[in-house]
Amino acid sequence: MAQMPEIQAYVSKQRAFNDRTGAAIDGIVADIAALNAKIEELQNTPPVLDPADQALLNEIEAMGDALAGKAEALDAQSPPPPPA
Repeated sequence: MAQMPEIQAYVSKQRAFNDRTGAAIDGIVADIAALNAKIEELQNTPPVLDPADQALLNEIEAMGDALAGKAEALDAQSPPPPPA
């Protein structure tokens, strides 16, 4: 049985949405791994906060903010509306 063109178009749009969402999730997973590596790097420094440690803290904070922005953008995405 042949599908209606509207359904075929919807399925195509939904697949594209799913692919974009999957790529975004993969990117967030990679960002989390990178952030965790930076946190571990900071945890393995001497307990005295020096300028290099402060720079690392600033980098971790910026990475966390960027990650939160990506997660919020992903959460705000809406799939394509189904055909009427």
